[in-house]
Amino acid sequence: MLQKYFIGIDIGGTKIYGGLVTPAGEIIASHKVPTPSKAKPKEILTTTDKVIQTLLKNSLTSPKNLLGIGIAVPGIVDNNGKIVITPNIDLSNTDLKKILEKKYKTKISVGNDVNLGVLGEKWLGAGRKAKNIVGLFPGTGVGGGVIVNGNFITGSHGAAAELGHIMVDEKGPVCTCGNIGCLEAFAGRWAIERDLRAAIKKGGRSILTDLAGKDLKQIKSSTLAKALKAKDPLVTKVMTRAAIALAKACVSLNHIFDPEIFLFGGGVVEACGDLILPVIEKALKKDPFFARLSTPKVVQAKLGDDAVMLGAVAAVRQITELKSLTDTYYPLIKLTPSGKIIIKGKNVRASFFIRADGKIKESKDFIPLKLSDEELEEICKKGPDIFFVVKPRGKQVSITPKGLRFLRKKRILPRILPLSEAIKTYNNCADRKAALFYL
Repeated sequence: MLQKYFIGIDIGGTKIYGGLVTPAGEIIASHKVPTPSKAKPKEILTTTDKVIQTLLKNSLTSPKNLLGIGIAVPGIVDNNGKIVITPNIDLSNTDLKKILEKKYKTKISVGNDVNLGVLGEKWLGAGRKAKNIVGLFPGTGVGGGVIVNGNFITGSHGAAAELGHIMVDEKGPVCTCGNIGCLEAFAGRWAIERDLRAAIKKGGRSILTDLAGKDLKQIKSSTLAKALKAKDPLVTKVMTRAAIALAKACVSLNHIFDPEIFLFGGGVVEACGDLILPVIEKALKKDPFFARLSTPKVVQAKLGDDAVMLGAVAAVRQITELKSLTDTYYPLIKLTPSGKIIIKGKNVRASFFIRADGKIKESKDFIPLKLSDEELEEICKKGPDIFFVVKPRGKQVSITPKGLRFLRKKRILPRILPLSEAIKTYNNCADRKAALFYL
């Protein structure tokens, strides 16, 4: 059967990053190019198209083998997929969805980059299996995304969850959006740079002048991390102020959304998370309103630069037919009337397992009928959502307490089923899945 793929594209202010991705989330190929400086929409679209063509060419894949293309942009996208406004690049009022649908004759999804970053982390990263997530991504600004009961909050105009522009101090500084005291005006890197430059101009001492130059025109997140590691008092003070602003916002957001996790990503958190995240955790635990309820987890994003691109894939994957997902990546398992198992035209006679990356592994060693964490760790190493165990004929199979603890920790749902039912359920399941067959 011919393999089919998705393409995810992250169009940013400085780079356009694309990936060719399997339905289960494995990145087969990637390609990154600079975003054309001060470019008009046509030039950005041409560059994006070149990224798509390069991915197809390098992987020897035809556009006919695409299940869909997901696009992420830094701005507001309405609920029909049309770009409303992109402040940092010239794509405002562009119907990118319509343009790509016409050219590639496949499903297209377009969404806000931070929203899709949160979705990517939910699918394959730090937010896996969580249904209620508040995501905050402090970078140059502060992006946000909210998932409630598994669904994005987008609002009537597609502009919901702009969490960087909630007010945390009515007497605070002016934000780039024009309002006063926004979270971004305290915790965005531009705001952190502003506060550091002002303090040094007033005579404050810092190793930043050695690390970033005396004019401090740009202070990278990695530079902030170096200063914190050196215990620079001025940088520590400013970063703590930013962390407190984030903590205040999270306490309020916890009251509004009651999430399972607060998910943090972006350059500032990647560099300075060891200082920022404990401040937020402490504030959430001190909130008396939630004293009798469990405190949401505060977690750092895991996918790095891939999060937004994979989130774009996850978005278009959600609107793809179930049959397309189950027939094109995981092997189709057939059971003959005589009880033979056929995979890819071959009769399988020995016990085997299928991992979440779709790869079939014959078992070289005997797999016990009581599955412990050691066996499960090998079979489930690629992170399935569901683990199917096929009952051997005339025997019983079970999972040990250690094995069950392992599955609970990894949030993997076990399903122990008879042969015919297991094959049917496995073939029809569109989630990330693994399976063990005793033969």
